[in-house]
Amino acid sequence: MKRLVPVFLVLVFALILSGCATSVRVRHMVPGEVDLHGGRSLAISSTSMYRFPYGRPLSPWVSGLHETDFTLSTGYDPNLSERVASLATRKIVQAVSDTRYFSILAPEATDAYLSLSKAGEDSIRMMRDKGFDLLMSSEISYMDMEERVEGTDRREFVTDSSGVSSEQVTKREYYLVQEATLGLSYTITSLQDGRILVSESFTDKEEERTKIGTRYYSPDGSYRDERNYSSGLAPSFDSLFSQIIERAAEKMALHLAPSWETRYLSLMKNKEKLAAADMAHQFAKDGEYQRAYQQFLSIWQQTRHLSSGYNASLMLAALSELQASVDLMNDVYNSTGDKRAHDTLLILQQALSQDQLAQQQISGDLVDDGQGVTMTQYMVME
Repeated sequence: MKRLVPVFLVLVFALILSGCATSVRVRHMVPGEVDLHGGRSLAISSTSMYRFPYGRPLSPWVSGLHETDFTLSTGYDPNLSERVASLATRKIVQAVSDTRYFSILAPEATDAYLSLSKAGEDSIRMMRDKGFDLLMSSEISYMDMEERVEGTDRREFVTDSSGVSSEQVTKREYYLVQEATLGLSYTITSLQDGRILVSESFTDKEEERTKIGTRYYSPDGSYRDERNYSSGLAPSFDSLFSQIIERAAEKMALHLAPSWETRYLSLMKNKEKLAAADMAHQFAKDGEYQRAYQQFLSIWQQTRHLSSGYNASLMLAALSELQASVDLMNDVYNSTGDKRAHDTLLILQQALSQDQLAQQQISGDLVDDGQGVTMTQYMVME
């Protein structure tokens, strides 16, 4: 009997899977959120570092260790601001490059051009003559750090010599808590007329907890401390700031350039159990979307079978034929009045509209809406 249980579970799982509707991936482009007036050649300058307004922002020793036998020196060092600015420069260039939308003048070259202005040269004209029409400048506008040690009691049921059990604190775990907060701002200026086209600021926070030691309590009230973190130096803040910068750079790229958006839409089930529709469903499951489309469409044209018409439209969407998908789903909705067809029609219409705008942005045909500077601030702090 025991041998039959796994077989039974496999059959149940297979039945569940067979009852699930097949989903298809619909992928379309979405436009960048700002109008760069067709600018595609971008000179990127190095990110300016943050200078703390007061001496050393952190104590050389982490606070909160006075009640333990542990010692721990800070994870901050004087070169942190410079490293964070350098990291921001690399992450921004990488994120913008990954869009495959811009031609980029590297920060080293951009900085060299800008430095010539101090010698009286017209660096803006020189970059413009090289074919660049946009200048991106950025800075670390804010940095803050905090380090502290927190202790957490762990309780267990302990049985004494008389056989009585009670919940007691058996150990206390100590964690180093490091928090990093960073503000990153950037602007994009037209090299043609000096107008600021984009001005954005991102502020975010990241935290890391590192277990550094455990205090074990004995029944007689004594204790011993055991160190779990071998180094006497707290982890560097670099990784925390790196995570913040990476998120900001990704948002920056999505804001500036067209990108791909993907969503999954489920096929409508063949409730009438038409054999021809079952065949089309199998084609869809096998990824043969063209054959599935032709089969679903044939059924729809002959019988006005709701799910077949609906699914034929989704096959077109999966084949990136968004306009044809919208036209067919519109026909299905107008013929049946089905609510699901209506809701999906709205989704497909939005995808088509976004894709068309993105294509216009890529070709440079997007009409200027005259709104001028785009100013945005993202706050991702709890």
